[in-house]
Amino acid sequence: MGSLYNIISFIHSWNRWIIVIAGLLLMGMAISYLSNKKTYNSSLNAVALTWISSLHIQLLLGIILYFFLSPLTQAAFNDFGNAMRTTGLRYWVMEHSFLSLLGIILAQVGFSISKRKKDNRKRIKTLLIYTVIAFILIILAIPFGHLGVERPWFRV
Repeated sequence: MGSLYNIISFIHSWNRWIIVIAGLLLMGMAISYLSNKKTYNSSLNAVALTWISSLHIQLLLGIILYFFLSPLTQAAFNDFGNAMRTTGLRYWVMEHSFLSLLGIILAQVGFSISKRKKDNRKRIKTLLIYTVIAFILIILAIPFGHLGVERPWFRV
């Protein structure tokens, strides 16, 4: 079980960089498209799909870690009261999970709503707004140390 945890955790850790890069690229392209009055095209769609797909992969890996493999969440489930009083455990059980899930839901909702927009400008603007909000939530969820928990930026 330990090696499976390490493999899934490794992939989960590195996939966050795909998420960060795709999110930044998507926001940058959307701003550029709005500024230059470009139409939504296959390039923007490919980046949006990369963003959404990497988020879905992250969610799946996160669920596997959360419910089955992570020794931190398993310890928290064994004594939930104590976990809520312990910064590190509370972060993994509540804060990381909630912010990540909310960000992924908003990203997917924004992508889905934007696909239905007929007006090009509204389509890109909707995608941009939801992506920015989701990106902020997801950055807050990444254990960079700002919420009291830090993980290596690049797992080996």
